[in-house]
Amino acid sequence: MEKIILRKAKKEDAPRVLQITKEAFTLYANEVRKRESIKALFETLEDVQRDIEEKYVYVCELDGEIIGSVRFTLLRDGIAYLSRFAMAPDVQNLGLGGLLLEKVRLECLGLGVKAITLYTASRMRSSVSFYLKNGYYIHSIDKSSDYIRAFMVNELVDMDEMFDYESIVTPGV
Repeated sequence: MEKIILRKAKKEDAPRVLQITKEAFTLYANEVRKRESIKALFETLEDVQRDIEEKYVYVCELDGEIIGSVRFTLLRDGIAYLSRFAMAPDVQNLGLGGLLLEKVRLECLGLGVKAITLYTASRMRSSVSFYLKNGYYIHSIDKSSDYIRAFMVNELVDMDEMFDYESIVTPGV
């Protein structure tokens, strides 16, 4: 590893972001055994381009090649929703994903975000433990999908333990 760059995605990054997302979420789908339920696998290039224009999309470059990406959206009440976190399979477990999440955390702090939320498959222990290690906690469990998902939160400021995140974050996302 020579040079790591964490930056906002550009429209021309969309094909690589789409490729990495499909690679990473194929592994995710295999783990939860619900391929047809994983919306990330059915994204198009146009979907990714639209997200780059309308959401906050960041990439991780290693030696000039994009090897990871993540998206987040600002919701009401200072809550951000993180989605499509994906690292190329050959660079997983090298600490680069943690760097990308830290970039998101710092960007969110700069935007006045109070908490970052996300869903992940609760039976995918590697994902749950990754997010726990990076400052998230399991707030609740969601059964509205075809598989059980952990709703996780990373509070950037002190929040009331009973804050109703679920009323802000739509479960179908």
